[in-house]
Amino acid sequence: MVSNNGLDEISEDLMEDALQMELTEEAYQELAASEGAAVVGLTYWSASLADELEEEEPTPEERQVIDLDIYLDDNTLLELYGASLFRTVSAEPLTGLSALETALIDLADAEAILGEVAETDGGDLALVFVVGDEPRLIIVVGAWTVSEWDELPED
Repeated sequence: MVSNNGLDEISEDLMEDALQMELTEEAYQELAASEGAAVVGLTYWSASLADELEEEEPTPEERQVIDLDIYLDDNTLLELYGASLFRTVSAEPLTGLSALETALIDLADAEAILGEVAETDGGDLALVFVVGDEPRLIIVVGAWTVSEWDELPED
């Protein structure tokens, strides 16, 4: 599961101070503090910041990368950019907006928890969400921010 999601080439004008693209020890510790927190809300977009790096935006059937926000019950908000979704470590990324949406809805409905914060062989952030002891979804992220949420998004 090696993927930089193309975000290592993003231009400086697209980045904000809080946008993280490297899994440093400090960034790892911040994220790992939320291990064990349950998903209580989720929003996603049908496009990604990573699309700006492509000559042509992928069709809904070709889409493999999206942006999403995950709200955890410890009041952590994970804003994830250039995210690829995997069912298992050895699987290919999910492809197609419909498959991505289904996986995210399943994640939210299953009351999954953030089971592990990891790093891919390529150095990208990987978030492993589990239900019970079973991995439900692995999200490999090109860039992210971590903050606190005050209010959950409306359905």
